[in-house]
This record gives sequence, structure tokens and C-alpha cells, in this order.
Amino acid sequence: MKPDKYQSYVIENIHNMLVLAGAGTGKTFCIIRKIEYLKKTFGATNDDFLIISFTNESVNDLKKKINFDNIYTFHKLALHILCGKYTICDESLLAYIINEYFYSFITSREKRKILLYYFSLSYSLFLKSNNFIDLKKIVFTYIKLIKANNLDTSYIINCFKREKDKFLIGIILKIYTMYELEKESQVKVDLDDLIIKASKIKKKYSYKYIFIDEFQDTSQIRFDLIYNIYKNSNSHIYLFGDDFQSIYRFTGCNLNIMLDIKKYIEDIEIVRLKRTFRNSQELINIANQFITKNPKQLKKDMISDKSIESPIKIIKYKNPKKAFSDLTRKLDMNNVLILGRNNNDLLRYTKDNFYYLTIHKSKGLESQNIILINCENKNNSLPSKIKNYYLIEKINYFKEIKYAEERRLFYVALTRTKEIVYILTPKNNESVFIKELEQIIKQNKKRY
Repeated sequence: MKPDKYQSYVIENIHNMLVLAGAGTGKTFCIIRKIEYLKKTFGATNDDFLIISFTNESVNDLKKKINFDNIYTFHKLALHILCGKYTICDESLLAYIINEYFYSFITSREKRKILLYYFSLSYSLFLKSNNFIDLKKIVFTYIKLIKANNLDTSYIINCFKREKDKFLIGIILKIYTMYELEKESQVKVDLDDLIIKASKIKKKYSYKYIFIDEFQDTSQIRFDLIYNIYKNSNSHIYLFGDDFQSIYRFTGCNLNIMLDIKKYIEDIEIVRLKRTFRNSQELINIANQFITKNPKQLKKDMISDKSIESPIKIIKYKNPKKAFSDLTRKLDMNNVLILGRNNNDLLRYTKDNFYYLTIHKSKGLESQNIILINCENKNNSLPSKIKNYYLIEKINYFKEIKYAEERRLFYVALTRTKEIVYILTPKNNESVFIKELEQIIKQNKKRY
């Protein structure tokens, strides 16, 4: 495949770049061809490169295509830098400590406070309630976000002094302290600790070219690690990603780092891959109008050589099982990806064994056609109306419009298709996103 002019610019220029690679624009192709170009033109060797991707699957995929070893996840890179000096604790340790606190270490006074806080009649009943499940999720998420943003006990203590909800912050502080002490007693670290420790290593690195894939999903500690290596090596840095597809804020990813990259690397050029080889022009027009309702996004005017008159078909149903069955009988299901917001969404539509993915797990994938389900006007649909605990929202906060991350998630779902997206939505109870999408489609038909 011959690169287009946008890809050629990325491949053949060696200065620092943030490459905004929209859906289906050939991001991996550019990474591979740029590495080949640097080897051929400048005599770069395998040891000159550091390539970081976010998952073991994407790392393994790149290793097959590029055929050398300096490709890491952030955690594997941290282990490499630290020369394997640390033992990693079990990933379930934090969840175990949270349970231990509520079952074994909580005081009678704190139990009474919990009963008042949740209007529960007895502590044993509380432990069987959804409120307890939600509380554990809040504590777990809060602590993980604290770690991902390189914050520590002092941040939690300041929250305790500043915020009104001292009861819950106090519980989080105790559990966080227990967790850190337990790791210390086991002489172990967690995965975030590895990255934090590696980012503080001051040494000269020999890398000449640093590539970061899926940069929109970086967290503060991940960026600290990247930046430390970059500042301590005589290297160029190439960041590849798409802010339209940043959908992992709940794991600590900080989109602000990408949006404000020039604050950190002043001479970096922001370059756009504009041509999508996946979606039709009509779909891209609609999807881009939808996503740019988020004002804090980096605008991209994407183009396609493909044309499909109606790439989005909205099917309104009274009976979800019948609508799904009618649709799947018409389509070649070998070329269809079924997507939804949550793990169990498909159960409402069929009992049959169809291949199904959440939208989060579909990022990076594509299919001839997409069926998108659970687009209803309810709490756990698309957009999800379930609000995070307000203190979780304050970590890594930047102001966005309502449902901004859910909007990016919907964009990811729309742009998985090579041809058509079929959206199933209940008649008279459509998701707010569907109503908005219908307006955009109507406007585009009038325009063209």
C-alpha cells in the first residue's frame, strides 16, 4: 500500500510529532513505515527505538509486524528499567484489603456512621446490599485514580480537611494506608508503583526515536515515565492517538496531557492523518459533527474516497428480541460486530450465542457492519447517566459538556464500520444521542 500525502509527511519527517490519527486513517501502518524509513534513511538500528503500546495484545501485534524486541507496555518497560528488582503484588490485593476493612477492621463507631449514612437497619444487612457494592467501587476507583495521577496520602488528607464528606474520605484514607502497609509488609509493589519508581530513575538513555501508541489514553504517571526517558535521551518523540477516542478516564487516563502537549514539549508539531480508509465520507461527516459538540477536542476535517448514501440506519422497536432477530436474519453475521455499553446488554435482545463486545473492548477493531444495541433513555444505557461520586470527578478534573466521555464512546462505536451501522433503539424511549443523531442526519441530507 502506498502512503497518501498525510501519511507520507508523518513517515518522512523526523522532528517531534503528535500524530492525530482518526478512526481508520492507518495509524499502525504509519508507525511501521516510519520505523522502516528511519532504518533505511538514517541507518537506525533496533536498539535506537523505544515503542510503547497500552496492551499486551497490541504489543504482540506490533512485534509480529516489526520483528524486534524494544516494544513494551508501560508496566513491562518499567520492569525493564528497574531491572526486575521488584516483586509485583497480586492484582486483587486492593479489593481484598477493601473487603478486609469492612468485614474485620471497621470499628463499632464507624459501623454506626455507615448505618446512618446509608439509612440501613443493621450492618449485616448493609453488607448484603447494593449500597455496599457501590461503596467498595467508590473506594477502589478513588485509590486507583490517586495512584494513576501520582497523588498520595497528603492529597487525601487535604481532601479530608477541605471537603464536607469527611466520613467517606476518612474510610478511603484508612483503606489506602492499609493497602500501602500490606504491600510494604509483603515487600511488593503494584503496577502503578512500578511506573512511578521507573519515572524517577535518572540515567542517560540511548534511544533516538520514541514511539507512543494510543497516546490519548495516557495517565499522569505514564506520561511522567515517557517524559523522563525523553528528557534523559537525545531522542525524537512521536505520539500517535486520537482525542476523539479517549474513553478510559475512569482508569486514570488524562486527556488534558494530549490536548496541552505543547506545555510539555514546546517544539512538537501537531499533525493530522485526514484520510480514513474505513468509513464512508457520509458516516465521517455525521460522526465528526456529533463528536465536536465536545468543545475541548482537537478538530479534524477527515476525508474518505468511499461513499455510502445512508451509512447509519436507526431501527426503532417495540420488541427488542423481534427487532434483533429480524435484523440478524437479513445480514451476513460473519461480517457483523455487535456492540453495546455494558457486558450483559445482549441478553435483552437474544438468548442465542452471538459474538458480542462492549464498545470499550472494540477500540481498534473494525467490521463490515455494526449492530449497536442498548441506545435507550435509561441510567445504564448509552449515554450512561450513572454519576461518579463527586470526589472521583474532582481528581484530574477539567470542564466538559454533559456526557462528554460517553459521546466519545458513541463515536468509537459509529466508526468501527466499513459500511453501515444499525442502531437498535426503543420506540418512544430513544437515547438522547439517537435524537441528536437524527437531527444531524436530517441536516446533512438537506445540505447534500
